[in-house]
Amino acid sequence: MNTARLLDRAALPPHVRHTVDDFESKHDTCFSHLVHFDPRTLESLHAPGALPDNVRVASAGRPAVTERMAAVTAVANLPRQRDADRDRYLRALLDIYGMLPVHARERASVPGTTVIAPEREGRILAERLGVLPRAHGWTPQAKRMPAAGGLLVGVDERLPAQVDRLVIVDGVVASGVTLMAMLHLTLRPGADVEIFTCHSTEQGALALARCAGQLGVTLTLHVGHVSGALNGTFYAVEPDAPDRVLLGDVGDTISPVAAASPPRGRRRDHA
Repeated sequence: MNTARLLDRAALPPHVRHTVDDFESKHDTCFSHLVHFDPRTLESLHAPGALPDNVRVASAGRPAVTERMAAVTAVANLPRQRDADRDRYLRALLDIYGMLPVHARERASVPGTTVIAPEREGRILAERLGVLPRAHGWTPQAKRMPAAGGLLVGVDERLPAQVDRLVIVDGVVASGVTLMAMLHLTLRPGADVEIFTCHSTEQGALALARCAGQLGVTLTLHVGHVSGALNGTFYAVEPDAPDRVLLGDVGDTISPVAAASPPRGRRRDHA
C-alpha cells in the first residue's frame, strides 16, 4: 500500500533541507512535522474513480453554488484585484458554505469536537463562519513543497494530537496533501472527521477518501463544488484551459480584506 511517510529533518538531503528552510523563512514559521507523499503515492491517491458516498457535493442540488464558483473564478483570473473584487470573492466563498446542507458551525459544536482551520484561508473563513475562536480550535501553518517529484508537507506545532472527533474548515482542496498530512498527524484509528470546503478537484476528493480508508477513520467531505484538474504545480485549473485557475491562492486573495485576527492559538504540548 502506498502511504505518506513522516520524515526526520536531520536525514533530509541538502537540497530538500534548503527548500524547507526557504519556506520557513518566507512564511515566518518552523515546521515541527514533515510528511512526504512520493510520486507513486500521489499517483495511487489521485487515480481516476467514482466519487464515494462520503463526498457530499452541494452543487448537485444547488445550482447557485456553481454561480458563486463562477464569480470566484472570474476574480481569481483578474490581472489586478481591487478590494471590491476581493470582497466579492470572499462573499461568494461564504455563500457557498451557507449552501452546504450541513453547516460547519453546527458540527463544530458537537461535544468532544476538535477544530482545525489552517492558516490563512481556513482560519479566516472559520472566523467568519463563527467556527472560531473556540477552546478546542487550532490554526496550524501547513505548506506543500516540491520534493523528488512528489510533495512534502510541512506543518507547525499548532496541531492537536490523537483526537477522536475532528472538524476541518479550509477554502479549497486541490491535491489534498496538506489536509491528508493533518489526518495522519492528528487522528486516532476509528476517529470521525468532517471536512468543510468550498471546492475540490476530483483528484483531491478521491485522495482524501482513500487516505481516510488507509488510516481507518470515518470521513465525510462536505464540498460546494467538484471540478477542474491539477496542473503541474498542483493548483486547480480548467482542464481545457490550464492557464486559467479556478480559485488561485485563496489566502492571498482574501487576507487583505479580512479583519485582523488575534494572536494565533496554542502549540502542541510535547511534554
